[in-house]
Amino acid sequence: MATAKLTELETAAKEFSTASRVLRNLKEELDTEIDAIKAKYTAAFSDASKNAGEAYQMLYTLVESSEELFLDKKSMTINNVKFGYQKKKGKIEITNEQNTIEKLKELFPDKADMYLSKKISVSKKALDSLTAAELKKIGVNVIQDSSEAFVKLTDDEVQKMIDALIKESATDSK
Repeated sequence: MATAKLTELETAAKEFSTASRVLRNLKEELDTEIDAIKAKYTAAFSDASKNAGEAYQMLYTLVESSEELFLDKKSMTINNVKFGYQKKKGKIEITNEQNTIEKLKELFPDKADMYLSKKISVSKKALDSLTAAELKKIGVNVIQDSSEAFVKLTDDEVQKMIDALIKESATDSK
């Protein structure tokens, strides 16, 4: 294999440096234009976010004070907004941890490690993925199972954007 001459290395390094500088300059221009567009809409997004937050809170308060409307049908959708009551996750209570560990190993031999922490105790967070029947089989009770009010848009993309804007405006106001 032929060895490159120092002048060839210098030339190649210069070409690479020049090409990289062009790329860096384009990225800086793009970032500047993106920042300008964001700045153009920041106030409008802030106002819209505040208004959406206030409207959300008003609807949530109304839902919360109207629980009797949701005894038979737990939720309803009006104008692409779903609201009502939904089951809240209960708190996991393990009465006999050693027994639960043994049952996990017996019933889920290929996945038992996922439900156990390294110190060989039950991972309650992982157990959330099991059904109530499976939890019962391994000796786990679900307590404090109750309903809570909720409000959300049925359009997931808009809901994600609104959630992000509300979080961002909460962060900005701190």
